[in-house]
Amino acid sequence: MNKQYQLLKSLLSDQPEIIDSIDADGRTPLHWAASSGATDIVRYLLDRKADVDKLDSSGWTALHIAGTLILASYFLNDYLTTILVSAGHEEIVRELVGAGADVQRINDKGLTPLHYAASKSRIEIGRFLISRGADVNAKDKANQHPLHRAATTGSVGFIKLLLESAKPPAKVRLNTADRIGNTPLHLAMESGHAEAAVLLINAGADRDRTNQDGLTPEQVDGVGEIEQRQVRRYVAEHCGQP
Repeated sequence: MNKQYQLLKSLLSDQPEIIDSIDADGRTPLHWAASSGATDIVRYLLDRKADVDKLDSSGWTALHIAGTLILASYFLNDYLTTILVSAGHEEIVRELVGAGADVQRINDKGLTPLHYAASKSRIEIGRFLISRGADVNAKDKANQHPLHRAATTGSVGFIKLLLESAKPPAKVRLNTADRIGNTPLHLAMESGHAEAAVLLINAGADRDRTNQDGLTPEQVDGVGEIEQRQVRRYVAEHCGQP
């Protein structure tokens, strides 16, 4: 990494105008530094006034990437393909936001950095983004909030973060339906996340809300007959019958 850092410094010293140059997919050096966890390079680029909110061809900023750690090409056989792994870059997220990165910037799917943090249970990154003004009720183009994302993955920790972080009157919307009518509780039940479902119900999620198929959360088919029965049983034991 040090060799890359020194090479970058040398290139920018000779050609400062290339700091925001883009590759075939619209990614700048800052996008790539954020994705690789190269904090020193990110700091150097920001010090040299790199465009912190530059969008790539899919509407991703460096902040979207830093919160999720993109490790693969965005495009494969002409389809958008993002591969996410288990570690976000909290330090780089802080550097980017400190340099003015927009925590509310959406990509082509309408997703904010907080949506991605919720999808991968990046609790500390999520807490930081919320502290800097990220909207806990931001909607993407599928009409999903970060809570839908956290419920789908069964991230109890992130669900608790969202519930605890919302300040009145901006309460977390527990019963918002996505574009096919599923609430976060539908998604938690469908994915077999019983503990997340109980947490949502105890917070006030509507167990009788139906989706576009006319199904309540506890009626969805979900992950499999046996496992789904176990999830329903767990929810009934902790929350009673709907």
